Amino acid sequence: MNSVWAFLASIALIRTTLYNYLPEKLRLYISARFEEWTRRFNTDETMVFKDYQSSKMNQLFQAANLYLGESLPTISIPRVTVEKTENVRNLTFSMEKNTEMIDVYENIPMKWKYFSDYSQGMSKHEIRWYELSFHKEYKSLVTKCYLPYILERANKIKERNRVVQLHTAAHDFWTPKPVIIQHPMTFETLAMDGNLKKELVEDLDRFMNGKEYYQQIGKVWKRGYLLYGPPGTGKSSLIAAMANHLNFDIYNLNLSAVSSDFVLQNLLLSTANRSILVIEDIDCSIKFQNRESGIEQPIKYQQQNKVTLSGLLNFFDGILSCCGEGKILVATTNYKDRIDPALLRAGRMDMHIYLTYCTFSAFKQLALRYLEISDHSLFHHIQKLLPKVKVSPAEVAGELMKTRDPRASIEGLIKHLEEKLIADGNSEVSPKHHSSPSQTSNCQVHESSISLPLACNGASMDNVKSSGPKPDVSVKSKLTADGEGDNNFEKTDLVRDRSSGHNILQVIEDMEKELLSYKEAIIALQKKSCGTLNKLAEIKATI
Repeated sequence: MNSVWAFLASIALIRTTLYNYLPEKLRLYISARFEEWTRRFNTDETMVFKDYQSSKMNQLFQAANLYLGESLPTISIPRVTVEKTENVRNLTFSMEKNTEMIDVYENIPMKWKYFSDYSQGMSKHEIRWYELSFHKEYKSLVTKCYLPYILERANKIKERNRVVQLHTAAHDFWTPKPVIIQHPMTFETLAMDGNLKKELVEDLDRFMNGKEYYQQIGKVWKRGYLLYGPPGTGKSSLIAAMANHLNFDIYNLNLSAVSSDFVLQNLLLSTANRSILVIEDIDCSIKFQNRESGIEQPIKYQQQNKVTLSGLLNFFDGILSCCGEGKILVATTNYKDRIDPALLRAGRMDMHIYLTYCTFSAFKQLALRYLEISDHSLFHHIQKLLPKVKVSPAEVAGELMKTRDPRASIEGLIKHLEEKLIADGNSEVSPKHHSSPSQTSNCQVHESSISLPLACNGASMDNVKSSGPKPDVSVKSKLTADGEGDNNFEKTDLVRDRSSGHNILQVIEDMEKELLSYKEAIIALQKKSCGTLNKLAEIKATI
């Protein structure tokens, strides 16, 4: 025992002598060689993951924090920290200071230790780090497999645990404090044609699982959707359902509030990965000229536009759109034909989804959700009325919400549809508007210029080609040459003409020819007005 103490005393004396009499560089060299010699007898390897308290974030530290926190509730550990904030869906767990846990990967134990301390000096801040220890023969496995696996798992945990938020642009920047979206709409509760819903969900899932495929074929991992159709047909609800399905944040952009193309580019660059960028009513935000319309835009509108068509095209699929991944662009409009075709081509708007008025399929979904019934003896009345009346799903839902009694609710809806039918003057419906239960409808999805028929209502195919208003043969007033309505020409006149042997089809053709002539006159007048405005602007500029 005495010999051991003597040996230790000799070591201490030698160390003191070396420290006092040897130069610093020589001491450091001897110390390094001594550590190298002792490391030969150590079989463990240790990696340190520090948390930088600055804008420079250590992704490995954050990933380890999420990855280990998911395993903490299932293992035996003396103390854990539990948190719940409004920005996450579930509880979060983390290790206490100076604690350790064992994680097993490929049957290999990985020892994790968590440490925390405070820096010295005037500005004290917390210093946190993890230490990962393992047998040194597994170093290659850890660096090439284990750490990438932790990063991948952490990203999935983060996506699954975060809440959907709404970002809006103000003063050329996204607002620093987004609003949490608590919209309950999902694809399960969305009143939408079943075939259309299924195709859209499959397209979204295929996009989300196609990151490697996009890289393989050399395309940017992004997707564009155009939602068009009459007002109130569920375009905003569909966007909410998409965000909840993907768990993506929504960036709502109003083009009229953007000051220039440069600001538009910066807004695109500052959107987060795996998010949905929404431009609602894209045809109304800025007066873009449809270059194929043949109508020249007045100079005053050209000068008022802050964002140019070229800037918007580059925004959709220019070089800046390659920055980031997993981004989805959704644009909405009530009138697709008002948008320049260059904005609609594949690569910018990959899928065109036409949302029409309420169909019988959508009504059955609403009845199941609001009244908890899948069939009723009065359903056949609804099925006959819906193809004849332009009523939005939101309007139908409002009628169904008035009472919880199924029969009273459906009778109220039938009454509402009949009153609307009479008000619109559609008690006599042309044969092409009649539909049978087996008849396919006009709701369509266009993907990369390919139209896919989907079941919606029985409206004519003309409404698919253009979502703008069409002349209705059953209107109560007829346009005259001076643009006034002729109240003497009513639907009863059509019936009287038919009863007297007059050909109703000839009357309709005459009306169509007359309306077309008015349309040509209006276009000519508009071109002449634009030319006059341009000349006045030139004269004003010279003055």
